[in-house]
Amino acid sequence: MAESRQAWDEVSESFAALGRRVKQHYEQRGDQGDAADRKAAEDALRRLADSLDQTFTAVGNAVRDPAFGEETRKAASKLGEALSATFAEMSDDLRERFKSRGRGPGGPATP
Repeated sequence: MAESRQAWDEVSESFAALGRRVKQHYEQRGDQGDAADRKAAEDALRRLADSLDQTFTAVGNAVRDPAFGEETRKAASKLGEALSATFAEMSDDLRERFKSRGRGPGGPATP
């Protein structure tokens, strides 16, 4: 559990660093644009940062929830079963196609 918390903390820090970088570039613009444009952009960035913070907090809380872990295992298992069934069907289909062309495994190739 500590590994996932650390991983999500690193994700959060990475996005915070991106936000700081955007802010730095924005501030380097200087006085380009009027105050209303600057205020609107700052408000939009603040809302974006707040939304990202809420999203990562919710994901972090979900990851720590034991029921979430169980559902994740179930979903991963179902995904594995679906992929296995799909590859088995593809294998059968390819085998049939090669047989119909007379080039089954170990069989002679037809010109």
